[in-house]
Amino acid sequence: MSPPVNRKNSNLYILIFIILLCTACGLLLAIVAYSLKGPQEAAKTFDQSKQMLIAAKVLNHQGEFTLIQEDGSLLLAYLDKQEGILKAVQDKKVAPATKEEIQQLAAWRIRPLLTDSEGNISTLKAHNLSLADYLSSNKGGGYATLPHKLFYAILSNDATVKNLSEEEVAKEMEKVSIIVIPVSGFGLWAPIYGYLAIQRKDADSVIGTSWYEHGETPGLGANITEAWWQKQFYGKLIFQEGSDGKTDFSTGEMGIIVVKGKVKDVFGASPKSKSAVDGMSGATLTGDGVTKAYRDSLSPYRNFFIQLRKEEGNGTQATST
Repeated sequence: MSPPVNRKNSNLYILIFIILLCTACGLLLAIVAYSLKGPQEAAKTFDQSKQMLIAAKVLNHQGEFTLIQEDGSLLLAYLDKQEGILKAVQDKKVAPATKEEIQQLAAWRIRPLLTDSEGNISTLKAHNLSLADYLSSNKGGGYATLPHKLFYAILSNDATVKNLSEEEVAKEMEKVSIIVIPVSGFGLWAPIYGYLAIQRKDADSVIGTSWYEHGETPGLGANITEAWWQKQFYGKLIFQEGSDGKTDFSTGEMGIIVVKGKVKDVFGASPKSKSAVDGMSGATLTGDGVTKAYRDSLSPYRNFFIQLRKEEGNGTQATST
């Protein structure tokens, strides 16, 4: 006759085994997550730099470097690593930029800076802030409503600028060709995060846009990331003209409007069409969210843009464009 089974001890062993297994699995997952944190953050930073360069028309959606011309056309380019500048290619062919080249160009050309409600420019260092901490702490609420608002200065394609510090750039904005404003808001399903690149000289004309994080529906709202949709932003104005064709930079509405349908059908050739882009079929709510994101993200920078215009000798009150 077999000895009786001690079910109490048996259940205890099973419970101990389950606890040990769960602990081991949890520890393993924690180790994996910790080991991947660095690479994940590096990949995230790289993608944001890449999207910033796309918005600034320094990189196209095929991963090729480009040089933007005054008429908005793009010339393919390669990175001259000795001089630290982009140079146009003559045969219309160029190899896609490598990850290392994109990282190098971003380090040479992009500087994160801050501005306040008066339009004054400062550095993160001046406020004892690190960029990583600033970004992670304020991403959810956006940067536009903060006392010190983030923007990125894209330096000119000039060999003399690659070693300029953030402090030097803050004092020499004439070295900057493009201003990139972080844009954030809500689409149909989730928060959306991107960039809007603006000409520094007039602080009004859009160079381009890009989005680096969203949860929109593929083929519908997710089209905000597509080149065919983003290309219509070049030359649009962030300060909306009044019905008389004049712009009041001090009080006029700001933003880019994503219309339902086509701009030509909604606004025709009216002044408002200069600050509007075609919507996306089947994605009206995403378009509304994007419109609100541009307005809410740009309006708090008004005095910053006005200061840039003053430095260039541009007026701020009811001017015709």
